[in-house]
Amino acid sequence: MLLALSATAALPQSPPIAPDRLETGLQGQSRSEEATVLARPYTKGVRVIGHEPILGRDSNVQLTWADHCAYVASMPPKFLGWAMKPNNLETTGVAVIDVADPRAPQLTGLLREKGAMYSAETMHAVSVPGRKVLAAGAYAGGHEGAKPEDAAWLDIYDVSDCAHPRLTAEVKWPENAHTITVSPNGRRVYGTSIDPFTGKGGIQVFDISDMAHPRYLGKFGLALPDGSIQPMAVHEISLSPDERRIYAGVLSSTAGGLGSVKLMPLRYESLAPDAGGIAIIDNSDIGFGRPNPKLRLIGTAPGGGWHSVMRARIRGVPYLVGAAELGACPGAWPRITRISDERHPVRVGEFRLAMNRAENCPPQDKAEAASHGLAPRLGTATAHFNDVDSATDTRLGLFNFMWGGLRIVDLRDPARPTEVAYFKPGDACTGHVRYLPETGQIWLTCAASGLWVLELKPELRRALGLPAISGARRH
Repeated sequence: MLLALSATAALPQSPPIAPDRLETGLQGQSRSEEATVLARPYTKGVRVIGHEPILGRDSNVQLTWADHCAYVASMPPKFLGWAMKPNNLETTGVAVIDVADPRAPQLTGLLREKGAMYSAETMHAVSVPGRKVLAAGAYAGGHEGAKPEDAAWLDIYDVSDCAHPRLTAEVKWPENAHTITVSPNGRRVYGTSIDPFTGKGGIQVFDISDMAHPRYLGKFGLALPDGSIQPMAVHEISLSPDERRIYAGVLSSTAGGLGSVKLMPLRYESLAPDAGGIAIIDNSDIGFGRPNPKLRLIGTAPGGGWHSVMRARIRGVPYLVGAAELGACPGAWPRITRISDERHPVRVGEFRLAMNRAENCPPQDKAEAASHGLAPRLGTATAHFNDVDSATDTRLGLFNFMWGGLRIVDLRDPARPTEVAYFKPGDACTGHVRYLPETGQIWLTCAASGLWVLELKPELRRALGLPAISGARRH
């Protein structure tokens, strides 16, 4: 069901290229009075070309996209202490936004089925010739007080008309899915399973070749050379284009050295950058539809990033860019791992803000201390999801640092990533980020300010060796 809505306000047409408005204080630092939506965002090297406030709600989490449309998920009420305005409950659901005119994105409606209502991080879309799919699942059971064993709903939509998704199926995962990833061909949905603080979990898979009748394939752990199957607490995966490889951000596992940081007793190190890591997995059995499929462990990169892992290729060399998430200052930050030898990945670099260095951190407040440093205060600069401009010709990292905003990083020297631009609206920027090479647009979402469409300034594009974008291609 697409709940239709009237058009909302957008920024003026063809905004001029305004001068940078540089952030105050240290890199990524927010003053206490600035941990809210700013009347004028801090910017460097980018300009805003479009904005959709999504009904003024403060529950935006994840962003995905298909063709010229953006989809923005909302969180369950009061989840993990996040704010939600009392009058915003009727605005929850997956917001469908038509960005055909990036200067004036238009909210066309809300998806409010059982999976889409509070999908938070549990959403992904794929658009390939002949098949356009949006999947939205009920994050953490989809309701306040949900238990880990509660089954969660999954909604499958045909987004051939991307501004008007059509529900084709609604099914249940046997266990909660924390994040979901649709295969590059749009024929399978992978859902990650985490049993918090035990290291147990795995990857669940639905075959959606028939989008009206999804077929559950099972829950899979890691198959080791000795024949054993080991559980793994997986946060999110990415897939190779041919679906033969899974790159998994693993919080903990008994396999491959990914459980070297103990989850209990609970403390900052349990979920910090050095916890868990990356697992490179042979997924040929599922990708090729073989009977009795297994996920076979190839290699691991401890400390490579347990939250979000994205493919990159820099000057012809394959890498993974991953990060942990959240945490009180110094928080979490992206790391870069070379995977030329998949059995022996090598971490080669990382990107930190000044506020990701312990010497710049304020003393923990009562809430941070009570959570053992896991729950950051408002204003903390700490990684959430991380992306790159292109998985096949990578130049830029697109890193959401919550209240630190979107940081845009030159990755051409992966051992020495360098910040070249940022966009910091004051509220927490979360979820994945889209870069469109043909137009130079950057799409992102932030918790209370909504969907933003940005572009790099022409002089920065020239400095980075990016092709010029003509006005016709841009708009």
